[in-house]
Amino acid sequence: MTTSKTVLLLKNKTEGNDRYDVLFKEKGYNPKFIPLIKHTHLPQELLHLIADESYLKNLRYIVVTSQRTVECINEQILPQLTDKQKQLLFDKVVYTVGPTTASYLERSGFKNIKGGHEAGNGDILSDIIVSDLSSNNKDNMHEILLLVGKIRRDIIPKKLNDNGFSIKEVIVYETDTLKDNCENFQATLEDNCWVVVFSPQGIDDILEYIKQNNILTNHKIQIAAIGPTTEKFLNQNGIYEMIVSPKPDAHSLLNEIERHSKHET
Repeated sequence: MTTSKTVLLLKNKTEGNDRYDVLFKEKGYNPKFIPLIKHTHLPQELLHLIADESYLKNLRYIVVTSQRTVECINEQILPQLTDKQKQLLFDKVVYTVGPTTASYLERSGFKNIKGGHEAGNGDILSDIIVSDLSSNNKDNMHEILLLVGKIRRDIIPKKLNDNGFSIKEVIVYETDTLKDNCENFQATLEDNCWVVVFSPQGIDDILEYIKQNNILTNHKIQIAAIGPTTEKFLNQNGIYEMIVSPKPDAHSLLNEIERHSKHET
């Protein structure tokens, strides 16, 4: 099969230098972003917590699982903090999923970031946190601040609670599905292109369109999934032929597409 160099990325393009955009263009691909959801920041509860200097001083561990959380911190939280509060916040240990979010946190000013490359999903990150903090009984007694979206999975809080850790969940953003996702997908679709699915959210109409119109065969598109959760969702919805990026980052996805393309030829 002759594969197009167009890659449809079903995600919002990250502000600044989106790593998927940069890396795929460097390799001669034509990345096109199709946003499926919109994000709204909800900073009030977190601002209220951080404004309490006693709480901020005693806080030791923060868990961040999404770039949306970092965007909320950068755009809504940091501009309202004093220099002293910023320094106290940046000194916290931050556990995060994936290298992209870890890099984003580092650029924001956080200094002690764990997980990242080693934590491809929330389950792995939970194991890292349990391993790190269980080695010191004093650490086990500190409350962990978990910054989440309104729609989230409960893997991390469940595993941490099961291991005796105290969790405080604070919602810092919410997401809503855009209404014209399928129309945008149809307008952007090309024969022989790659379609990269990052999340189950906002993709239902697109999947129905793909199945009802036999798009995989008629347009010879190829599907790539970011991680096992998205792969499982696609399988449950009748999509089985795909590649799966071993890690949720641009390098891993690009390498898997390149490897598959070479095998096909």
